[in-house]
Amino acid sequence: MHPFITRLLSFCVCLIFSAVLLAQKPQNYEILLHSGKFVPEQNAKTVTRNSKIFTDSRFLNKHYLVIQFASLPTNVEKQGFKNAGIQLIDYIPNNAFTASVNAGFNMDVLKSSQARSIFNFTTAQKTIASLLQGNFPAHAVKSNGTVDLTVTTYEKLSSADIASSFTVLGVTILQELPMFKNFIIRIPRQNFTKLVSLSFIQWVEAIEPPNKAENLLGRSLHRVNNLNDGVRNLKGDGINIGIWDGGEVERHIDFSPVNSRIILQETA
Repeated sequence: MHPFITRLLSFCVCLIFSAVLLAQKPQNYEILLHSGKFVPEQNAKTVTRNSKIFTDSRFLNKHYLVIQFASLPTNVEKQGFKNAGIQLIDYIPNNAFTASVNAGFNMDVLKSSQARSIFNFTTAQKTIASLLQGNFPAHAVKSNGTVDLTVTTYEKLSSADIASSFTVLGVTILQELPMFKNFIIRIPRQNFTKLVSLSFIQWVEAIEPPNKAENLLGRSLHRVNNLNDGVRNLKGDGINIGIWDGGEVERHIDFSPVNSRIILQETA
């Protein structure tokens, strides 16, 4: 046989073999979380409205849970879920979404879909292990016996929606950040685990530490280190720079009124 034909046949065999291997590759159903990986039970066809998954996840007139699919739903399918009272919210790898489900949702729509698993996050999956053990960072402890936390809800909720649940736990809402579905709160330390277990809460962590004025890598990352005053004698004299941004620039250390670097400011 001609050498070219032999090479061509070998190439085709390798191509077919690779395609077969790819076709046989199993779907990865691992859920990837901060707490680790796990494969949820395949139960979407067997759960009922009375299943513990739904009774434990209810808050007001909704259930907050996670739905995993055998294959990712299309936009048309997502709209169908929405029409049936099932709102897919945030993607969780692999093939899963957090969801808010109306109490009167159409179960048949979910069971006839590519839904594979329906489950709730456990308490350990909704926060950091060290916090559950009572090890709170010093910057989050503003007063004895309490801790300041950032709480993320499954969907945007108002302080009025959650007031009664928080009051029972002695929670004080310090700041409401609806854009990020966040609340900054202060809570007695002994009520931390009860807080995390609330059905409408998706994640809890300590507040961020105070910002520090630093510029260790910024100069190099932005290439401004090449513009230092030195051999180039670049001082910025007579140069005006216009900056347009959606935020309040005076909060930035480089543009604060103390440094007198803002000569004109217009608020949006």
